[in-house]
Amino acid sequence: TAGEDVDETAVAELASKLVVLLQEGLGKMIPFSVLRSNFHSEKVSDEMLIMALSSCAVLVRGNFALKSSLAQFLKKDVMKEMRDLMMLLLNMHGSIQRERLVRAFETKASTDDDYAVINADIITFVLETMAKLLNGCWVSKVPDDVVFAAKFPKFAACHGVYWMRKKEMLKELVELYEL
Repeated sequence: TAGEDVDETAVAELASKLVVLLQEGLGKMIPFSVLRSNFHSEKVSDEMLIMALSSCAVLVRGNFALKSSLAQFLKKDVMKEMRDLMMLLLNMHGSIQRERLVRAFETKASTDDDYAVINADIITFVLETMAKLLNGCWVSKVPDDVVFAAKFPKFAACHGVYWMRKKEMLKELVELYEL
């Protein structure tokens, strides 16, 4: 099959280059076409690029964002969890209400001291890496990319499953946000 033709070492090397690219701008989202333009198509096939992206990035409304677990600018696991929640909310709703996010984390901190490090300033800082304020809500800085999902439906479906699992993992925070 075509998947077996891809050199795993080359994919791993490509993934390490992608991590560097995706770390720039504190992990902001990047369209596939922009990532694609960084590599010659003769040397890096779409399949190889997508496989490498799968190991280091998540798909958010058709654009790629560094996996929070690889985000070096986030020092604590609860901050990585907060960033995942923000990407999940953007994926689900297309926007984030900062005040609801602040309230959700204040409520969570009241029962779990690990979350006390997350305050309104931290939330705003991380929001600003991926979103901009528009009409009272935070929306993605990068327009949705519907072309990617149409061109690579299997890959987009895999990321849909990823976000369904992530929603289950973040269920309590999602519920606190949506109260």
